[in-house]
Amino acid sequence: METIVNRLAFCFLAAAFLLAACKGKSDETIAPLAALMSPNAAEHYGDQFWNDQLQRKTGVWSKALNFCQQPDHKFLVNCQPVLAAAAPRVPFSATMPSNGLGGGLFTVPSPNAQATH
Repeated sequence: METIVNRLAFCFLAAAFLLAACKGKSDETIAPLAALMSPNAAEHYGDQFWNDQLQRKTGVWSKALNFCQQPDHKFLVNCQPVLAAAAPRVPFSATMPSNGLGGGLFTVPSPNAQATH
């Protein structure tokens, strides 16, 4: 009877260990977030990495953005690519909008210019 209890206890502990290991954070999650706090620019976690995380809507992206949007963190060197990726993108127009001046280029007189008569 004691060996059955020992075996069950061992199986239970092994299952608990495996379950905990599956829920543990991988290096792919820890390293980018740890790099955010570094005073040195992280070569592997720049604009391209964070744009990819944004597009894939990963958990790492959510945590990084939350971290970098805090007032004490927004000026950290490795938060700059995160905040740049999160910035709204405004598409540029192929044509210039009308300025209401008839569309032609001409010199607008300066208010300080003196008129000559």
